[in-house]
Amino acid sequence: MKKVAGLGLILVVLAAVSSWAQSTSPALYRLRTKESNVTEKRFRKILGDNYDGQDQNRRDYDDDRKGKRKKQQQRTRESEENNGYGSGPDYAWPTHLIEMSIRFAPSLDLNTAEGTGSYTGFRTNGAGVRMSVGPSLDYFFFKNRYAFSTGLWYTIKRSGFQMPGSFGQAVWNPGAPEKESTYNLQYLQVPLTVKLFANNIAPNMRLYLQTGGLVSVKLAEKALDPARNGLYLAESGGDRRQYGYGDVELLLGTGVQYKINQNNAFNIGLSYQRGLINVARGSQLVSKNRVVALDLGFKF
Repeated sequence: MKKVAGLGLILVVLAAVSSWAQSTSPALYRLRTKESNVTEKRFRKILGDNYDGQDQNRRDYDDDRKGKRKKQQQRTRESEENNGYGSGPDYAWPTHLIEMSIRFAPSLDLNTAEGTGSYTGFRTNGAGVRMSVGPSLDYFFFKNRYAFSTGLWYTIKRSGFQMPGSFGQAVWNPGAPEKESTYNLQYLQVPLTVKLFANNIAPNMRLYLQTGGLVSVKLAEKALDPARNGLYLAESGGDRRQYGYGDVELLLGTGVQYKINQNNAFNIGLSYQRGLINVARGSQLVSKNRVVALDLGFKF
């Protein structure tokens, strides 16, 4: 009797193991998965695709993600379009790596005078208003904050002297009335500068600083009022050139840029040009240019 009971127990254990092995076999798993898929398809066919509500939840989740993605893309586009202006972020990448503008600059021109030898007694002859015009180019090398600025400017400068009345005469006459001389000097200027744009000081408006140098090539010189121009008359009736071929200046400037749309802006500023070399041709006369200009520009 005990042997029969033990044999029955062994058969029960073997049956349980066999059932567990069948339930965990890959073939059986695939069969159950296939039955489950068939059952799900039947439910969908009878009750509809959203019979359990999961598809709707998935669609709602996907729609929410798409909406957030669109909002993020819109914010990115707005930031790029603002290009650091108005409500846009600072240090944004410029929409145009190179920006062109037209510059018009009425200026107040002065010059120094220091003479020795036959030029002893030379003094400056006041100041005069002249102008400068030409294209400018800004190349941004660090986002929208730092730019290499150059251009090609046609500039007229004034240079004037007061001199003793005996200048240019063979006989010295201390009682002769003083003479005056004024010249217009025409230059082609190439600025080699760096512009630094600061944070916005108002909506669509930001401050800039400009520093660097100017290389000026003289195109022509013209004596004003030749009949009474002492320097012109004293030097072989004006046949002799009185000024050198060029100049090198230090340029310092500041101003504001007002953005009117995505591509255009107005520039308004002040600049100071300080000549570094003697522009007078006579070795005994030293004269250097000084210019204060109102810079007006339109960026396009």
